[in-house]
Amino acid sequence: MLITDNSFTNRDDEYDRIKRLLLEIEARPEVDNNWDPGRMDWWRYNIHVEKEPDFFAANAHYWQTETGRVVGLFISEYGRDDFFAVVHPDFFEILPDVLQWGLDYWARGKAKISTAVFSYSRPKIAQLLAAGFYENGPEENLRTYTLHDYDFRYGLQPGFKLMTFPEYGNYDSRVKLVHNAFGNLAYNETRLRSLQSSPAYLPELDLVIVDVRGESVAYCMGWVTEYDPTAGYIEPMGVHSGHRRQGFGTALAKECFKRLAGLGVARATIASHAEPDVSNFLYESLQPTGIKRAYRYSLNR
Repeated sequence: MLITDNSFTNRDDEYDRIKRLLLEIEARPEVDNNWDPGRMDWWRYNIHVEKEPDFFAANAHYWQTETGRVVGLFISEYGRDDFFAVVHPDFFEILPDVLQWGLDYWARGKAKISTAVFSYSRPKIAQLLAAGFYENGPEENLRTYTLHDYDFRYGLQPGFKLMTFPEYGNYDSRVKLVHNAFGNLAYNETRLRSLQSSPAYLPELDLVIVDVRGESVAYCMGWVTEYDPTAGYIEPMGVHSGHRRQGFGTALAKECFKRLAGLGVARATIASHAEPDVSNFLYESLQPTGIKRAYRYSLNR
């Protein structure tokens, strides 16, 4: 079977075919799915919504069959030294080609490159090691929460109100909150509105906590996965630096879990950076029923 490689130019038809690959992988629990459909939407509709086609062509490349079925993907989340290599399990033999394209083209001029892989994906890890990569420490945790019989109770301090962002509607305050919570000064209203226009967005899961002055002090967004309506996740969650350790993260997560459960979601996930990231204390306190760990694999050029 002839398989060709192609630059991604951010056309809708290309995007839809790549998403189909990612959705197929979600149904295969033995396959590393660290780059999942929701992360792909986040990449296109949020992080890089204002980028030109040249950026997408330089940082995303896909492999397809003669019928146009996408079976492989090389992609950089931030366009820096980070990447993910995704291959359909029925076409695993092309993974070396995907990696080699990354080394020959995308990695030019980079002193070091890294990817993250869930620990159970031994065949992919073996291929990375064979290509000269080495394990370079923990990267990410993905916790699962079972929502049946979950304790959704939480409290809010007097003077604060939890509501949906559409009810709130203050884009300027939300953008400033993201600037503070994550130090991400590049974030703007265009990116927020673009994410809210993405296919999976549900306004009832876009939550914010507001103080007595009407300023947002914490927020989170919940999602129902495209591949399984009984699965969901929270991404992102942020609390203003002047309002941490006041239970706002717990309140947002539990309210979002409750709303997800009301939509038929049976299990939800929250991703975090690996320890010692302080967010792990919050996510562990929410009583997860499982955890997957991803490790960083790096190559010095």
